[in-house]
Amino acid sequence: MRDYWYKMNKLEELNLKDNGFEGYLPGSFVNMTSLRKLEISQNNFIGRFDSSIVTLTSLEHFGFIENQFEVPISFLPFSNHSNLKVILGEGNRIILDSQDSLHTYVPKFQLSMLSLSSNIESSPLRLPKFLLYQKDLITLDFRNLKLEARFPHWLLENNTKMSEVMFRNCSLTGTMQLPLHPLLMLQRIDVSDNTIIGKIPSKNVSSVYPKLKYLNMSRNYFQGSIPREFSQMKYLSELDLSNNQLSGEISDDIFEAAQQLLFLILSNNKFEGPIFTIPANLGSLSLNDNNFNGELPRSIFNTSIISLDISNNHLVGNIPSLLTKFSRLAELRMSNNHFEGFIPSELAQLEDLRYLDLSQNNLIGLVPSFLNSSVKFIHLSNNHLTGLSKRMFNENSPLVMLDLNYNEISGNIQDMMQDLSFTKLNFLLLKGNHINGDIPMQLCQLIDLTMLDLSDNEFSGEIPPCLGTMPFDNKNLDPLLKASKGSFFVEEYSQAPLPSEDKKEKASFTSKRSTYTYIGSILGYMSGIDLSLNKLKGNIPNSFGNLTRIRALNLSHNDLIGQIPDSFSNLVHTESLDLSFNKLSGQIPPKLNILTSLEVLSVAHNNLSGPIPEWTNQFATFDESSYEGNPFLCGPPLLKSCNPSSTNISNGSNTDKDNGSFVDMYVFCVSFVVSYTLALLASTGALYINPYWRQAWFYYLESVSLNGYYFIVDNFYRFCNV
Repeated sequence: MRDYWYKMNKLEELNLKDNGFEGYLPGSFVNMTSLRKLEISQNNFIGRFDSSIVTLTSLEHFGFIENQFEVPISFLPFSNHSNLKVILGEGNRIILDSQDSLHTYVPKFQLSMLSLSSNIESSPLRLPKFLLYQKDLITLDFRNLKLEARFPHWLLENNTKMSEVMFRNCSLTGTMQLPLHPLLMLQRIDVSDNTIIGKIPSKNVSSVYPKLKYLNMSRNYFQGSIPREFSQMKYLSELDLSNNQLSGEISDDIFEAAQQLLFLILSNNKFEGPIFTIPANLGSLSLNDNNFNGELPRSIFNTSIISLDISNNHLVGNIPSLLTKFSRLAELRMSNNHFEGFIPSELAQLEDLRYLDLSQNNLIGLVPSFLNSSVKFIHLSNNHLTGLSKRMFNENSPLVMLDLNYNEISGNIQDMMQDLSFTKLNFLLLKGNHINGDIPMQLCQLIDLTMLDLSDNEFSGEIPPCLGTMPFDNKNLDPLLKASKGSFFVEEYSQAPLPSEDKKEKASFTSKRSTYTYIGSILGYMSGIDLSLNKLKGNIPNSFGNLTRIRALNLSHNDLIGQIPDSFSNLVHTESLDLSFNKLSGQIPPKLNILTSLEVLSVAHNNLSGPIPEWTNQFATFDESSYEGNPFLCGPPLLKSCNPSSTNISNGSNTDKDNGSFVDMYVFCVSFVVSYTLALLASTGALYINPYWRQAWFYYLESVSLNGYYFIVDNFYRFCNV
């Protein structure tokens, strides 16, 4: 940035926002002594504030959001800026300067707005001492600053005009206390992600914060119950108390008067008992991961709810068809409860439905048709569903995830695959059902697929070679996986901030001999095919070597024959390869040892033969269990040598110190067999040639037989008389 500013001593406002400037601020800024407003946000300026800014004592507004400044939290260089009212500095590096610990100064400024929140990792800080003298603060935003201090209740005492207090993720400790006098202007409090303890302040909370709209106290260590006084906070629109240690039953009418309440998040606590009366205007309700029991309250059907999460509780009963009254319902999570009965067909026809999770319940019947739905994520795993509807999806379906794992679905999936063949499906999970027939060829039309699990079914026939031509590329998944709690609700109310508790999409998949649950961005990283535990036969398609982006491939426990394709040496990103318990034959392709990403390999229990690939790279990490059940394999790490003229490989040391006593077992065995054969032939020949020897031999055999017979008879009667 060129230094042209030395003549602009009369300039009062300068806006350089979002210009891509970089480097240090020009030294000639020092001459702009009349400057009242300086806005340099969203550039790449670096360094600390030097004399070029410090001398601008006329400044009232200073905005430097999203630069690369190192900002001293003491703000001592600005102590003489008596006109300074607004400091906006989010997204810079806030540092603890030594001057703050050595000087206690009384600033000449009285700020109305101070915002220093940062997403840049910093060393521990402390609350700046100049805040002790601030009386006119309206907005204070210190989010993500490691202040390591007790909650500054004195700050609320001193600033009666306060409207917003944001202390999210500031390493605050201690208890939270209410000020002694009302804060009539306070609308937003965020103290989430700290280590604040004790009970939620309750005495006169509605009169101390009469205009409070947003309260986020999540991810702390609050205990006890929700104060009854919350029922009188009539302006409250967003309340997040999730991830604490709150407990007990919630009074039925505690939120009944909160007619402006839109967001209510009480998840991950220890609440119990029946669900309370739901406010009529509520748009997003999260009660997941508690101990609520009983059936859904009828009051919930009188709301205009858009997002509902009641998963991981002890709720019972049928899924009410009244849920279809939620014409704007976009997100429904009811997993891991005790719901039973059928899935209402009307539920699957809600036009705005985007996310449905009814997994881990006791649901029966058919998977309903989503023909007229715009649903993107369907989780119905771990139920007792027995079949599929005739028409499942339309060809324009935006479906991303279909998880039907661990049900009792039987028959084939030809019709469903026909419906899905034109969609952009990314995850198809059908593990642990009773699906039979061939793997449909239409599956190969799902070119956006990244995770396919057909394991533990009754599929038969050959593996379609076209599966090996699918890209299994997950590079475009990130935007699809940002399914956050409340995200669908925020689409409707764009002014409302996203709740603090994100809900990341997840899926379970077996890799590296274990079943993992992949969540969020890790799910976007994972790609795989699992066809294990079926009745598949024929050869492994050579085209599977084209699956160069796949992370896991499991074809175990089938009836596959033939050789392992040489093309498998192209699986450069594969971390887990399981071909065990088949009828594969031939050698293990030697070039497999170039697969540097391979962490787990199993070809156990086949009919493989020949040498194991050279014991280098990842192959040096595989033990005998990777190859067991193949008696004709040889070479490290097996004890069996591939060279018949050498001894077997031994893990122990050679204890025979005398070379003269060494016996070649192979030579010994051959010599013994040859000698025994020659002796037998010689004896037979002698008996055949000499009739006297032959007569004597037969007489001897007759004598031995008779003696043995009489011995048995005599002793048999003797034993019987005992």
